[in-house]
Amino acid sequence: GGGNSSRAAKKAAMAAEKAAAAGEEAAAEKEELDVLMAVPVGERKDTTRPMLKGYNPNIVEATWYSWWEKKGFFRGDNKTKRKPYVVVIPPPNVTGSLHLGHALTNSIQDTIIRYKRMCGFEALWIPGTDHAGIATQTVVEKKLKKVR
Repeated sequence: GGGNSSRAAKKAAMAAEKAAAAGEEAAAEKEELDVLMAVPVGERKDTTRPMLKGYNPNIVEATWYSWWEKKGFFRGDNKTKRKPYVVVIPPPNVTGSLHLGHALTNSIQDTIIRYKRMCGFEALWIPGTDHAGIATQTVVEKKLKKVR
């Protein structure tokens, strides 16, 4: 008898500690989000603040994207003296099914573009054209035959 109640008490104490930690993390995320939402749109956020324990894309992206747009990071300058470096993003395949390979390819391309930009290149990562035209044509033709 006494051992079971002792184990139950330990489990309850651990659950309470876990809930308290989750509550503290949620409070920290709310505080961080409040601070970020006070940053004017298009301005750089304060990066001297301590980082949260986990990655939360809503918090991370809350202010960065508008700052990137304002700084022109998504535009190329064709009048620059810097050497150009361009990567073309192929569109998703005709099936519309994305898989881990697409995510990996885009992550690698994104990393390379950022690296080249830091190295002084006029780097641009742009959407491109279909790289699988024959496969696309075949799928479309099959769908058209079914409609007839």
